Amino acid sequence: MTPLHPARVALSVLLLHPALLHTAAAQTWGSPASWKPFSYARAAQPTPARKPGEKTLLALDGTTGTLKLTLRQLQAMPAIRYTVLHRQLKQTFTYQGVTLRDLAARGGFAGKDLRVYAANGYFTTIRADDYMNEPIMLAYSADGQPITTLQKGPLTVVLPAQPARLNGPEYGAAWVWYVERIAPLK
Repeated sequence: MTPLHPARVALSVLLLHPALLHTAAAQTWGSPASWKPFSYARAAQPTPARKPGEKTLLALDGTTGTLKLTLRQLQAMPAIRYTVLHRQLKQTFTYQGVTLRDLAARGGFAGKDLRVYAANGYFTTIRADDYMNEPIMLAYSADGQPITTLQKGPLTVVLPAQPARLNGPEYGAAWVWYVERIAPLK
């Protein structure tokens, strides 16, 4: 397990400070048909049944319980793909994955601020205004290959290059590596 870097923990705490946390409580998102359209690389496929012994990669803590998803089940969801610089790794990758908006909808909490948890104990909050309006993704592949542990995988939150505000230092904490769980902020 990777130890937490003090600066990342401090930034996460800063982002979670109630006075600085912008909530979507006043925002009404309407039905999915009214949401800002994203450019998908692939449409949704039928969700495959879990095979015996297949590992859970992501837990969505929804309003009616926890939905556990395997890699194959994540890959069956609508896929988004874009190329972006991973600033910590100083490399550019073409990532593919599922938008946080689609994951939140699947978990039954779209439009609520999200808490994203990593396997190493790190967590941060991603505002609903951001993931509902921008194609922020939970990536499962980089350059067409599974994301390795050295590349911060197997699941990592990736922010698009545009709008530019998402690439400022205040959003650095949103690049969550080793993601294992997503839940609405309560």
